[in-house]
Amino acid sequence: MITLITARIRSRQPDIQLLKKLELGFKRYSTWKTRQGPILFAPRALSSRWYTLIHYLLKPVLKSYKIKGAVLSLGLPYRFYFFSKTFPYFSRDADMRVLWTYDVWQPDYPRVEKLVREGKINLLLLSSHQATEHFYKLKIPGCTVDWVPETINVEEYKYKPWNRRSIHVLSFGRGWQKYHDQIVEGCRENKINYLSQHASEDHDVAVHGLKKNLLFPGWTDFVNALADTQICICFPRSVTHPGLAGNVSTLTIRYLQAMASKCLILGTAPLDIAYLLNYNPVIEVDWSDPVGQIRNILDQPAQWQALVERNYLTVSRMFQYNNAVDQIDRLIKSQLEINEMSLTVNAFKYNSI
Repeated sequence: MITLITARIRSRQPDIQLLKKLELGFKRYSTWKTRQGPILFAPRALSSRWYTLIHYLLKPVLKSYKIKGAVLSLGLPYRFYFFSKTFPYFSRDADMRVLWTYDVWQPDYPRVEKLVREGKINLLLLSSHQATEHFYKLKIPGCTVDWVPETINVEEYKYKPWNRRSIHVLSFGRGWQKYHDQIVEGCRENKINYLSQHASEDHDVAVHGLKKNLLFPGWTDFVNALADTQICICFPRSVTHPGLAGNVSTLTIRYLQAMASKCLILGTAPLDIAYLLNYNPVIEVDWSDPVGQIRNILDQPAQWQALVERNYLTVSRMFQYNNAVDQIDRLIKSQLEINEMSLTVNAFKYNSI
């Protein structure tokens, strides 16, 4: 038995809305039971700490009430968020505690390791191959580590025919100031409709709460804009913000969203791609003439349409919610079987003494 614990966080921030979509999608495509955590009231900094405190105060009592099978939490690998949004289910005993999460970057490794140990996570599933390798090598007692890449619901995205799209080049979410500076004037001079999110080397708009100046603050506006975009700029966070990401170069949902909207991706492919696909879904930047490269793509779109369609098929077949649900389901059930066999063997040894 697998029980998914869903969050009740009252917020319109894009990262929280994406988590809600993820939980609803996993619920839709699985046969798992679901239980809701407590409502995190505003301000969340206070409510998350309050429920974390309650978790520790009541844990000695609650742990005597065991949950059969596995309890699963998704996303937000931050101590106060984790213990508050999952209360009281991760405070109780269970056959297995599972966390699948994204946004685990190299500078965050010590913090996430502490959370895994403190939360007594038995199965840690990470969206980054490099982060998975790191935590696997730690050999945390009682914790198995595996890789489950990020995922989206392709059905939520739209696309227009290439010649009906009005945005030539779009850079959304975290941008890279270096590349922006290389193309912004050339795009203006060549009448290329280039829209970009404000970029900063010190702050990442995707995670730092800088939501006031987003290009598309509403979900519908964002989906419509992607459907209206021809070229989408995507760089790994390890390139745009190396101080925040360290060496982790992972396939984030920005790439998947662009693929699902049939945008042509221009930028740099993350290292995860080498382990996932037998081709490069990204057109690598030509630094010798970045504006000329964009002009060439816009002038000769036909030669790139095969890549656009291949990317769409790839995201539809490999990175849908149901793919992640099936993989997580197999990993949990396999680990539960291993644990059960181990208990049986230990019981046999004990009775043989």
